[in-house]
Amino acid sequence: METMIINVPETKSTLVKQLLKELGVEIQGQDRATQLAKEISAAIKPGKKPTMDEIVAEVRAVRSKK
Repeated sequence: METMIINVPETKSTLVKQLLKELGVEIQGQDRATQLAKEISAAIKPGKKPTMDEIVAEVRAVRSKK
C-alpha cells in the first residue's frame, strides 16, 4: 500500500473523505501524516538535492518499517 499526503481545502474536506472511504482508502489522522512530513523535511538538507540512490534508500527504509 502506498502512503500519500493530500492537501484538501477545508470546505471540501468532508466530501473528499467520504469519496476516499468509498474507494477503500484508509485515512490516517493528521498526526501521523504530519509526523511523516516532518521526518522527511528534517532529512532534507537545505540547498542540497538528494541523489537518486539516496531517494531510493529513503523509500526502502520507509517501506521496511511497515
